[in-house]
Amino acid sequence: MSLNLAFFTLLVLLSIYFIIIEIYTIFFMLTGLSHTRSIFQVISLLTNSGFTTSESEIIVSSRRRRRLAILIMITGNIFNVIVVSVLVNMIITLYRDPFFNFPQALIGLGLFLLFAILYKRLPFIRARFDKLIKQIANKWMYSKKSNPLLVLDNFSGYCIVEVKIVEVPTILQDKTIFESMLSDDYGIRVLFIKRGEHYIGDIDDSQVVLLLDRIIVFGPLHNIQKIFNPKYNNDGSNNKHHYPS
Repeated sequence: MSLNLAFFTLLVLLSIYFIIIEIYTIFFMLTGLSHTRSIFQVISLLTNSGFTTSESEIIVSSRRRRRLAILIMITGNIFNVIVVSVLVNMIITLYRDPFFNFPQALIGLGLFLLFAILYKRLPFIRARFDKLIKQIANKWMYSKKSNPLLVLDNFSGYCIVEVKIVEVPTILQDKTIFESMLSDDYGIRVLFIKRGEHYIGDIDDSQVVLLLDRIIVFGPLHNIQKIFNPKYNNDGSNNKHHYPS
């Protein structure tokens, strides 16, 4: 392998590495973790560093997260071996044949930076990619009749969550949001509803939740999971203690 080819291979591997982090971050977010905590857990598992005992409780308390963690650790170990192999090859090649084509290397580096800038600066590219990953993750992690949850932000156990209504919860069937007592009994507030191409931001007492709605809710994560995705609690999670995400 020439020095230039090894350099290009390293850039490609770095690009794939960032994509893998993004994919697994979305997977963890669909289990109820916030984006910040999800990306920390993914990087920790991929690099086998920073995975402390207190943080690991969040992972081991859920069967889905445990399976994800195992998959990420296997991916990380395989990827680390490949990266180390490429670096060793570069060092050996540098010793045997130090010729390095700088114009080609600059082109490769430019393409790598262009990829990173486009991904960061063009929201629709990232949005489409994230949407595709969410669809794949939902099919793999949840049944067809479960309502996928995506934690957008959290505040000491109280979370802003996006819910796709695949099956209208029993408490909301044939009832308005006010009649369901979501806010009074469970502390859950419906903030926003996306219904097809219509956006409903003014949630009044007569508003209802319908099949295929996308809604944004705020409240205790445990209660949101209990109402909108009760099957989540049957995945082996520890329901006696709730760890804020």
